[in-house]
Amino acid sequence: MIKRNYSIDLLRGLAIIGMVLAAVIPWTSEFPAWMYHAQVGPPNFQFNPNQPGITWVDLVFPFFLFAMGAAFPLALRNKLVNKQYDEILLGLLRRGFLLVFFAITLAYLTPENLTGPIWLNYATSLLTFFSFFLVFLRFEGGKLRRYGLQLSGFLVIGLLIWYHSEILANTFDKSKSNIIILVLGNMAVFGAFFWLLTSENFLLRVAVLIAFMGIWFTKDIQGGWTQILWNFHPDISWFYNFSFLKYLCIVLPGSILGDLLVRNKEIANSLYTDIERKQARRLAVLGLSFVIFHVATLYMRLLHVNLLGHAVFGGLFFLFFKKNNDGQFTFYKTLVSWGFVLASLALFFEPLDGGIKKDPSSFSYWFLTSGLAFVFYIVCDYLTKRFPKNLVVSSIVKNGQNPMIAYCVSTFCITPVLGLAYILPVFDQLSTMSPYLGLIRTVVYLLLMVMITNYATTKKWFWRS
Repeated sequence: MIKRNYSIDLLRGLAIIGMVLAAVIPWTSEFPAWMYHAQVGPPNFQFNPNQPGITWVDLVFPFFLFAMGAAFPLALRNKLVNKQYDEILLGLLRRGFLLVFFAITLAYLTPENLTGPIWLNYATSLLTFFSFFLVFLRFEGGKLRRYGLQLSGFLVIGLLIWYHSEILANTFDKSKSNIIILVLGNMAVFGAFFWLLTSENFLLRVAVLIAFMGIWFTKDIQGGWTQILWNFHPDISWFYNFSFLKYLCIVLPGSILGDLLVRNKEIANSLYTDIERKQARRLAVLGLSFVIFHVATLYMRLLHVNLLGHAVFGGLFFLFFKKNNDGQFTFYKTLVSWGFVLASLALFFEPLDGGIKKDPSSFSYWFLTSGLAFVFYIVCDYLTKRFPKNLVVSSIVKNGQNPMIAYCVSTFCITPVLGLAYILPVFDQLSTMSPYLGLIRTVVYLLLMVMITNYATTKKWFWRS
C-alpha cells in the first residue's frame, strides 16, 4: 500500500490557491504587472502574444499539471502490479468523461454567462454546485444507491441547462468549455495512458516527449503524416485537440517524480533526523530561491543574468550535495538533478518564438516549469515534514486533496451567496473608491474558499472524477 504523499497535496493546493488568487485580484494599473499573467497585464490588460516572460501566475497551472502527473504512479502502481488492466482503462475513460462534463458545465452555468434575472443566475449556479456533490462524491452502499444519486445529479444539471437554453434562450454550445478543466481531462487520459506504456522505463518516457517534439516541428509540412495527425479532430474538437498533448511535456516529467517517490518510498516518507533537519531547511531555501530567480530574471528579460545565475545555482547545488550525500539527500539529489537538467534544456529553447511565454506556450515554458516543479517539490516536502500540524500548511494540503471543490467554489458557491446577500455591490463600491480596498474582496474570497474546501475535506466529502 502506497502511503498518501502530503507534499504532492501541498504542491497541488498551492497551485489551486494560486489559480483562484489570480482570478480574484483586482485588474488595475495601480498594481505591478508581475501580479498578472505576463501576456495579459496593465495598463490595458489586453492579450499580447508577443510579450515574452513569465510571472508567478504562469507557474500555477503547470505546477498543477505536474502534480497530476506525479499522482499517476501513486494511484495506479498497485493496480498495474496486480494486472487490473480493465479497471485501470475504465477508470481513465470515466475520469476523462467526468472532467469534460465538468468543463462544459462550469463554462455554461457560471453566473456571468447566464442571461436570466440575476437572482435566478445565482440560484442556478448554487444549485449546480450542490448537484456536483451528487455527481462527484463516491457514496457508500449498493450500486443502485451510488449510481442513482449520481444520475440524479446529472439530471438536475441537465434540467438547468435545458431551462436556460430552451426557456430563456441562452444558447448552449458544448464546444464552449472551461479550457483549464478540458486540458486536465485530456491529460488525465493521455498522460496516464503514456505513463502506463512507459511505467518501467524512463528513457521510453523521454522518447515519447521527443516524438511529440518531432510532430510539433513538422506539423506544418504539407502532405506529411504528422500534419494529418495534428489536424485529426474535425468532429470531436469540442473535447479533444492534439495540441493539448503539448502539456505532456509537464505531466510526464511529473510522472517521473511519482515513480521516484514509489521506488524510494521508505526514504521519501521518512521524517528528518536531527542532523538532516537543518540541512533540509537550507536546501529548501536554496530551491525556493532557484524558482524565484528564474521567474524574476525571465520576466525582466535579464537573459545574461539568468544564464549566469543558473550556472551559479548549479554550482551551489553541487557543493550542497557533495557535503550531504546520504539519507534523504540522496533522494533530493535525484530530484534536483532532474529539475536542473529540465531547466537547463528550457534555457536552450528560450529564444524560440520570441522568448518564453505561457500563451502561446513554448518548449522553454513547458520544460522550465517542469524543472522548477521538481525543485519546488523539495520545498513542499520540507514544509509538510517540519510543520505537519501548522494551520496554514495543513489548510493548503486539504485544498490540494479536494481540488475540484477548491477550483469552483468561488464561482458557484461564494459568488452566488454573496450576490444573493447583496454583499457584492459593497465590494464593487470599495473597488471604485480605491483598488487597494478592492483587495478586501480578494482576501474574503480566498479565506472562504480555503475554509469551505477544508470543511468538505475534513468531512471526507471528496469530489472524485
